[in-house]
Amino acid sequence: MLFDIDLNRNRIFGNVEGLDTLLLKAIFQSVQDELDSERIKNINLRLKQEYGVTFQEVFNKFDKMQGVLRKFDDELKNIEDKILRNFLTVERSTGTETWITIRDKHLAEMILKTYADADKKLILDLIRENAETIPKILGLCNLPNTSGYRKMNQLIEEGFVVPTGLAESFEGKRAILYKSLIQKIQISINKDRVITSISVPKESLRSSQVINMALLINQNSMKNLTN
Repeated sequence: MLFDIDLNRNRIFGNVEGLDTLLLKAIFQSVQDELDSERIKNINLRLKQEYGVTFQEVFNKFDKMQGVLRKFDDELKNIEDKILRNFLTVERSTGTETWITIRDKHLAEMILKTYADADKKLILDLIRENAETIPKILGLCNLPNTSGYRKMNQLIEEGFVVPTGLAESFEGKRAILYKSLIQKIQISINKDRVITSISVPKESLRSSQVINMALLINQNSMKNLTN
């Protein structure tokens, strides 16, 4: 069954943007794999002329990507559908968590590379259960401000860390609380294949437009096979 997409939900704080941000970055890399450099150059030129955006900027938001690809190029839309069809598998649910098996190589590489960074793993482990402000995160992880803020910003931009609310600072100012999107990660080896699975909050999954579209495409594929 498809999850309901909550398009009217306030997404300033929550896991929606984080999950789709992470997934869209991997989709963009996978789409690039399907195209040669000359094709990408021509697409960039046309997008700039017709929409005022670059090819990469189209993948910043799911609704933007869907709208532009539908109008812009049937081949691109077909490529996107093929990628989503083989992108991930929503597996089992336990309590408030849902496990996802990653099938896209770029998404798996992004996750493994991030957790291989000792400082980033330290941050993500610290805020897996409880959200904290950036200064407190860096202090508890004993990270220097310069490199710590850089790595925090990378985690936020890539969607691994999401804002969840506000906290009062000691000066009476309000500071943003951040939490890790991925709750747990499992890595297994099947013959020569590394399988990466992650668990994310159910609310993140229900509200993810990318997840819903992937499920819809796979559902339609199964219907076509049985017709």
